[in-house]
Amino acid sequence: MHAKRYVVMGAGEVGSYLARTLSAEGHEVVLIDSDPAKRQVVEEQLDASFVLGNGTHMQTLEAAEAGACELFIAVSSSDEANLAASLLAKRAGAGRTVVRLATSEDVTRYGRTYEQAFQADLLLSTQLLTTTRILNHVLGYNTLEIEYLAGGALQVRRIHVEPGSVLHRQRLADVELPRDSLVLAFISGNRVVVPTGSDRAQPGDDALVLATTEAIDEVERRVSRHARRLGLVVLAGGGDTAHAVAASLRHDVRTLRIIESNLGRAEELAAAFPDYEIVHADATDMSALAAQGVGSAQSFIALTGHDEANLMACLLAQELGARQLTALVQKSETSTLWHKVGLLDIVSPRLLAGERIRSYIDSGYEGRIISFENGAAQFVQRRVEQHSPTAGSQLADVQIPQGLIVAAVLRGGRAVIPRGDQRLQVGDDVILFVHESEAKLAHLLFPGRDDAPGA
Repeated sequence: MHAKRYVVMGAGEVGSYLARTLSAEGHEVVLIDSDPAKRQVVEEQLDASFVLGNGTHMQTLEAAEAGACELFIAVSSSDEANLAASLLAKRAGAGRTVVRLATSEDVTRYGRTYEQAFQADLLLSTQLLTTTRILNHVLGYNTLEIEYLAGGALQVRRIHVEPGSVLHRQRLADVELPRDSLVLAFISGNRVVVPTGSDRAQPGDDALVLATTEAIDEVERRVSRHARRLGLVVLAGGGDTAHAVAASLRHDVRTLRIIESNLGRAEELAAAFPDYEIVHADATDMSALAAQGVGSAQSFIALTGHDEANLMACLLAQELGARQLTALVQKSETSTLWHKVGLLDIVSPRLLAGERIRSYIDSGYEGRIISFENGAAQFVQRRVEQHSPTAGSQLADVQIPQGLIVAAVLRGGRAVIPRGDQRLQVGDDVILFVHESEAKLAHLLFPGRDDAPGA
């Protein structure tokens, strides 16, 4: 194995996890942090070098020799510092950069803008990773990865196909999916197949699905064997992560109750979610939990900002009879404690971020769900020009090969999953899903330069 050099800004949970796993494989790791107390921890517990300083200052990056690294990883607690350091490291000569951001919207709506402005090769949101994992736990989803297109109006999900999934039991033409959705590919190992109506996935395959944000959850429910709708779901805590989870559960629960101890925050949640039941109470008070019917909840999700409070709330909910418990954990030592008391659905944003970055490294720096770099396919965006062969034509009348899919049409600020009767107009933007075997034909039908679909 060829040893590589990694520079990590931020010696917290994510940085320490990466330093520990990468150095164990014989790679050289340098950690940057502005907290002098981190130096002793790194030197005593990790096989990594330590540079004290601010990663947004060139002298610190020079001391860490960031310009000579294979990958610069910005995972400090400051989004602004991560973005700035990523740009400086890339300008200094770093091969690639990864930037961790806190909120989902920075990736779903503005991801491409940030990537271009700060020359980041991979953006990841701990909030988005956390929300996705919680939905998998609570709703029985099988989402492996999510990518956003058209400013967040469209989602691409890579969904694992279980035995018994409708994608295995039926031919694709017979599978009833929402109108605003499309199965783009079946993935088996490194093999990507753009399916016809007579194809079906095999258990263990992954399905690549495109849909509008309004339709994607319904798609997941229909194709994931264990997907389910819930009756009563109770959230403990009303912070940003709880807000994101609550928004994602909107169409999947009959009753959603949020318990928040801060009155001002509870009032904000009541305004944001008028259809939900917002309760101003302490989630670590058993009488308060009992009064809110936690014992009959199908799922209890503890998302306060304190690990100890989440632990206590889950133990009390378990005692009252809640059937499924999911809890947010920030500290690794707390996570170990939770395993000892048997609370199995533990979600650690920092561990998820570390795992995602390791996956990026192990895949040969493939940041997208699917692309030409791994010999498969990619998404490109093209403008329909006056001279385009498809201008003015209905899609049904265009001879489009199996390996080329017009996945979406963007017009007037709206994103549409097209059908055969969709007529392409000059000025439309189209998002194409292109298997590498049909790349040349894509250029003939939709001439122009390849643009990544804007997030």
